[in-house]
Amino acid sequence: MRRLYPLCERLAGSNVPLIIEGETGTGKEVLAESLHDQGPRAREPFTVFDCTAVPPNLVEAALFGHERGAFTGATELRQGVFEQAHGGTLLIDEIGDLELELQAKLLRAIERSEVRRIGGKQWVRVDVRIIAATRRNLDEEVAAGRFRDDLFYRLAVARLELPPLRARTGDIRLLASHFWNRLAGSKVPIAEDFVAQLESYSWPGNVRELQNTVARRVVLGDLMGGEAIAPPSSRSLRSATPIEVTAPNPKPPSRSQSDPGDVIADVIACGLPLPRARERVLEAFERRYVKHLVDKHRGNVARAAAASGVALRYFQVLRARTKRREEET
Repeated sequence: MRRLYPLCERLAGSNVPLIIEGETGTGKEVLAESLHDQGPRAREPFTVFDCTAVPPNLVEAALFGHERGAFTGATELRQGVFEQAHGGTLLIDEIGDLELELQAKLLRAIERSEVRRIGGKQWVRVDVRIIAATRRNLDEEVAAGRFRDDLFYRLAVARLELPPLRARTGDIRLLASHFWNRLAGSKVPIAEDFVAQLESYSWPGNVRELQNTVARRVVLGDLMGGEAIAPPSSRSLRSATPIEVTAPNPKPPSRSQSDPGDVIADVIACGLPLPRARERVLEAFERRYVKHLVDKHRGNVARAAAASGVALRYFQVLRARTKRREEET
């Protein structure tokens, strides 16, 4: 990581295309956003396009936009991510999953700095810095014919590879303490036995998994029990035996009967199985945490995301999810 820092400083002040490689959860998007924030385009948009998050038939429209009536359902003109990122940075995440046909169109857009919306006749000039991220080995993808070599060489003006967390175990304590202080505050120190458990785990989900594990510990504390590190698998959740909770009233107490901040007591009183109870507590934590940061920063979501220590896109997803849960309830 120390060897990467000087490279990152140089690349932050540059406009050259960049490929960031690394396993899922190593922080590729966080690094890309940091490079943008420290560079000359910091005041302009930072736009993220995830090639795996859009249905294949809609990828082209998402990238380049479409005119009204271009296809069924296109009821209005819509800009693509290139136009949305004009003047700023466009992160194309998981570019190794982009279909070959669209790779050719992407190459043209990058080389000529212009796009044409689906159904449109005019070319639109765009000024964006391209950062691509992938969990795949693009050298192997090019050799296998699954990724265009011309696009690869156009993007690989600079390359950074983020190491997996298992290759930087000395950073686990530092990262865990950072996440703990973000979530719990510095007045309550992280437990040494918990850190020891963290340092003995291989972290297949890398830094993202570590952050989520620390968040679970902050919310649930000793209730995590034997699941202090790895979360239960979907199979174990399906087969988990419900825990019986004896309570005088099977319904959760009203807010007038309990501390409004004691979510755990309310959930326990419901008599839910452990997996569902854990989910309810985490939902409440996410909702309060996101609302607190957004209110603290007076509605500025970008600043709230920066204060949370997660990427802006993930924070926006988290915020949308909490809003949806509130609407459902």
